[in-house]
Amino acid sequence: MLNIHIKGEFKDEQQLIQGKKLPVNAIQFQEGETLQSAFRLGFILSLPIMLPIIILSVIRCSGIDKKLKFDINFIIAAVIVIIIGQILVYLHEFIHAVFYPKESEKTIWKYTKQGAYFIYCDAKVSKTRFIILCIAPSVILGIIPFLIWYITAPLFSAEWIVCIMVLTWAMTFLSIGDFANIFNAITQVPKNAKIFNYGIHSYWIK
Repeated sequence: MLNIHIKGEFKDEQQLIQGKKLPVNAIQFQEGETLQSAFRLGFILSLPIMLPIIILSVIRCSGIDKKLKFDINFIIAAVIVIIIGQILVYLHEFIHAVFYPKESEKTIWKYTKQGAYFIYCDAKVSKTRFIILCIAPSVILGIIPFLIWYITAPLFSAEWIVCIMVLTWAMTFLSIGDFANIFNAITQVPKNAKIFNYGIHSYWIK
């Protein structure tokens, strides 16, 4: 119904392009040649978000009178959270996908060489929609759960306080590539242009 497909291992751009031609007047994002380039930019852009989250977490934990023990309960909590984290990695990409037009094909790939998963869709979307679909997973899976954790943390035992806290950090930090895309869209793309993917790069066109 949502036209979302899991494709497995990504090896080269031809898997994505499938013989389609790039419009002659399309302009590529100035984003570097590899995903790692986007990750480096995204890491810098994530700091104004991640640092306050970490500082608030430390303050919140210091105000809770519970002692953390590295026992079997901690191991169980950590394993469960790691499993949940793996599921949320895929959910992160599905959230991206549902913000694309319903009728367009969305494919989810694993890029082992770059240590990443990514969503691919070549549908042309507005600048505003592109920014929303980029930021949605970090808000839904990271920032909102962190705020819920911040309010409810005293209700949990110490091991769950720590493990859930780290999970919200990870789900926010997972979006560093998305933060780079948002920055590029804001700084490079005209207001009424359309943004689309072609291969591993993003482009805009009037």
